[in-house]
Amino acid sequence: MNTIPRLTRTALALAAMTALAGCGPTGPIFGDWQGRQPSGFGINPSFVDLVLHGNPGDIQGEYDIQATEPQTTLDYIGERNLIWGDRWTITRDAASGLPILHLHNLPNSQISTYAMLQDHVLVPVTPDGRPDLSRGALRYSLVPVPASSRAYGRL
Repeated sequence: MNTIPRLTRTALALAAMTALAGCGPTGPIFGDWQGRQPSGFGINPSFVDLVLHGNPGDIQGEYDIQATEPQTTLDYIGERNLIWGDRWTITRDAASGLPILHLHNLPNSQISTYAMLQDHVLVPVTPDGRPDLSRGALRYSLVPVPASSRAYGRL
């Protein structure tokens, strides 16, 4: 039997999140994006926050990505958060000239290669490395979080 009541667990989780909410980025942020990935439970997508660490204009650095995956209704909290991090690099697509973002060592369940459009929206790429602008792929695009946002650079 679980010795910590559900209400106490929830209160402890909220207290921890509140304490972390005041923490700002610890270094330069290349950019911050939010969106969805198709890797959630069943037909529900996971919601992701992606932070690229580095200075504007960098072509490589470190990333952190958090995926919030909805769980079954039998789960107490109803979702789980998965966090990964490693290196990112940017190359250029020869045909379009668009920057292509590569998130290294991300699990296969996650989209790891995006094209960056002129408005800084990240869209998945096709297997041949081209931006996938199909309707299905666009729902998995990541939109930039404004630097003025309270959540900018935080996971």
